[in-house]
Amino acid sequence: MVISKIPLFFLLASFALATGCGGGVGINTDGNPTVRQVDDDRGPTQEYSSIQAAVNAARPGDTVLVHDGNYRGFAVYSGGTATSPVTIKAAGNGTVIDRPNGNGEGITLNNTHYIIIEGFTVAGMPRAGIASHKASAAWPMRGVIIRRNTVRNSGSTNIYLSQTADSLVEGNLASGSISSHGIYLANGGSDNTVLRGNRCIGNAKNGIHFNGDSSMGGDGLHRGLIIENNIMHGNTANGLDMDGVQDSLVRNNLIYGNGRNALRAFQIDGAAGPKNIKIINNTLLATHGGGWALKMSQDRGGHTIFNNILLSDNDSTGSVSVSNPNFASNNNVLTGRLSFDGETSVAGLSAWQAAGLDTDSFATTPAELFVSTTSADYRLTTGAPAIDAGRAALNDVPAPLTDLVGVPRPQGLAFDLGAYESN
Repeated sequence: MVISKIPLFFLLASFALATGCGGGVGINTDGNPTVRQVDDDRGPTQEYSSIQAAVNAARPGDTVLVHDGNYRGFAVYSGGTATSPVTIKAAGNGTVIDRPNGNGEGITLNNTHYIIIEGFTVAGMPRAGIASHKASAAWPMRGVIIRRNTVRNSGSTNIYLSQTADSLVEGNLASGSISSHGIYLANGGSDNTVLRGNRCIGNAKNGIHFNGDSSMGGDGLHRGLIIENNIMHGNTANGLDMDGVQDSLVRNNLIYGNGRNALRAFQIDGAAGPKNIKIINNTLLATHGGGWALKMSQDRGGHTIFNNILLSDNDSTGSVSVSNPNFASNNNVLTGRLSFDGETSVAGLSAWQAAGLDTDSFATTPAELFVSTTSADYRLTTGAPAIDAGRAALNDVPAPLTDLVGVPRPQGLAFDLGAYESN
C-alpha cells in the first residue's frame, strides 16, 4: 500500500492556486493559458453569460472564472493534462448554481481528467449536486479536484464521484441531501483518492459513503484512500460508511451525533470486507440509541488503531466491534464495552486488555475530555486525561504531525488522543 505519495498533479495544482495562477499551469492547445470570464450581468467581465459556453471553449491550462451571480448548471466533456488542468472556479463567494443542467445535476463531469472545480454553491439540484460519470474501473477518471464547494439539499447525493481515482475532494460542505449521502465515492476504479477537510452534515443517509461495488467492474475494492480532517455529524445513518475499503488511512476526523455508528466498515456490494485500515487520532462518538464508535464486519483484519477517542453513549453497544482478532490497538480512550466477535458478545475493558489489546488505553467519559459536548466543542479540556496520552507510532505506522485544524503534533511530552491537539 502507498498512502504517502502525493500525485504530481496535486502539487502543481496546489502551487497554481496558492500563487493566484488559477489553472494556468503549462499551456493550452492554442499555445497560451486563457482566463475565460463568465458573468450573468453585462459589463467588462461578461465574456460569456453562461458557464457552459465558457467550459465548452476551455482548453488544457485554461481557467473559467465565474463571477458572483445565479447560474444554470453545466457539464464537462473534455479536460486537461497532469501539468495543464482545466480550472473552473468561482471568483468570489456568491457564485450560485440554482438551476440544473440537462442531467438534473449542478455540475457533471463526463469521463474527463484533470479538472478542478472550486468555490461554487450548488443548491437544490433534483439529482446530485456535483457528480462524475461514464468512466470505467479499467479506465477511471484521474486528477479530479473538487475543492471548497458548498453543496446542499440535493435530491440524491450532494457530491457523487464514480470511477474516479488519484483525485482530491477537499474543503467542501455537503449538507442536507434529501435521499442519500453527503459525499459518495463509488465503484472499484476509485482508488488512491484523498478526502480531506470536508464537512458532511444532516444528510439523509451517511456523511461519507464508499462502495467498491464489484458489479461495476474492476476488483470491487477501494484501496489507497486517505480520509482525514473531516467533520461529520447529524447524518441519519453512519458518519463514515465503508463498503469494500482496504489498505487505507483514516486520521484526524471528528464524527459525532449521527444516527447509527460513527465509523462502519463492512462488505455488501464490495468484493471483500475491511482489511489493513489505519485508524489514527480520530474522535469517534456514537450517540445514545445509535451504534458503535467503530464497527467492522466481514472483517479481514490487519488493522492498526491508536490515539483515538472511541466512545458510545449506548449501553447496548460500545467502543469497538470487530470480527477478526488479527489487529493492533492501543493508546485509545474507550467506553468499557467491546466485542471480539461482531457483537455476538460484549466484553469489558479488562477482558479486552487480558487478550493483549489496548494495554495503554483507558476508559473515561465525555465530561472529563471535552470543552463542551453541549455546544459540540470537542477540543480537549484543561487537564483531560487524553492529553499527552498518545504515541508516535504503532506497527511502524506514524501518528499525524498536525491535528484536525493544523496545529502541530505533539505540543506537549507526547501526542494527544483524538482529532485535536491541545496547545
